[in-house]
Amino acid sequence: MQQTLVWKPWYTAGVETLRLSQDANGIHATSHLMQVIKGNSIVANYLIDCDIRWRFRRLWLKVDNHGQRSLCLHRDLRGNWLLDGQPRPDLLDCQHVMLSASPFTHTPPLQRSALETGQSDEMQVAYIDMLSLKIEPRRQRYQCLRRRPGETLYRSQVEGNPQTELSVDDQALLLKANEHYLRLSQRDLKVSALV
Repeated sequence: MQQTLVWKPWYTAGVETLRLSQDANGIHATSHLMQVIKGNSIVANYLIDCDIRWRFRRLWLKVDNHGQRSLCLHRDLRGNWLLDGQPRPDLLDCQHVMLSASPFTHTPPLQRSALETGQSDEMQVAYIDMLSLKIEPRRQRYQCLRRRPGETLYRSQVEGNPQTELSVDDQALLLKANEHYLRLSQRDLKVSALV
């Protein structure tokens, strides 16, 4: 299975184009994004690999914001985290990665949780600020507010950030995050290209 997804920030200029593929080896996401964050323009590329059960395995991230910086974050089968080959024991309890400027990084934890209406799940994530590339463990909480065919509504909160409502499709891929991101359809992209 392969698909291409496109999101735009709610209020600021920018776009993220992500190619998602799934095979016998796991789930692979390759993304290119451009955004304005707190007045700073960034361009970033990342690759996220998960196993077939959506468990995080590896992130490669390159960000250009007044110079290029990159990192490689890896989680082994025992749950040990390595940043550019160096141990990060402070991330030991983390299950997933959360990028501050990418709506896709909600998908793996939502896929793993498979919450029903009224249920909630809390986990540790390795939160990465896309401006500073600082990585720190944070609490991430999801609560399923409503399920219906084709769309599920969640309340999401990452420690240190205000809560937001996420609307996702049947594959837990973001449709919209109120006042944060909106997924564009192929039709939206064609109309935008003609304007």
